[in-house]
Amino acid sequence: MFKNIAVATDGSNNGSRAVEFGARLASTCGSRLTILHVVPAYMSLEEAEAAPGLPPDVRADIKRIRDTLGDFETSAFAPIPAPQSAIDYIGNSLLARADQAARDAGAANTSSALAYGDPAEKIVEEAEKRGADLIVVGTRGLSELGGLVMGSVSHRVIHLAHCPCVTVK
Repeated sequence: MFKNIAVATDGSNNGSRAVEFGARLASTCGSRLTILHVVPAYMSLEEAEAAPGLPPDVRADIKRIRDTLGDFETSAFAPIPAPQSAIDYIGNSLLARADQAARDAGAANTSSALAYGDPAEKIVEEAEKRGADLIVVGTRGLSELGGLVMGSVSHRVIHLAHCPCVTVK
């Protein structure tokens, strides 16, 4: 049926359900499962600091930024971006959790990929690069009109994809 399933997650409940669905389908079909996460184009320093389990080197990068900025760090006009080390750590941690959840749900052959850029475009690009014959994504549960107005990631993936897609709620 499917040889290589790509499942995208953002760590949300719907993203986690997509991973579980993709893993169970991969287990049933004997498919390879590729878990994708697209790092947001921007993450604030505050968002990064709030992430649990940051290693000492990432905390040191954040502290260097705080020390360098001094009194300027609270500017409402220009939020301070997180260091790349924090963004990478948070993304890779999310992938590690998703990979473990996929294995717990029965997927035996998994891999993961971290991408940067527009989520819908990168999901489709990474799935195609890895030879996926099915893409699984979570949906926010927006109404059809809401999805069209908001331009949801799942809606855009469906329109850009080179293969069938399943959305999971």
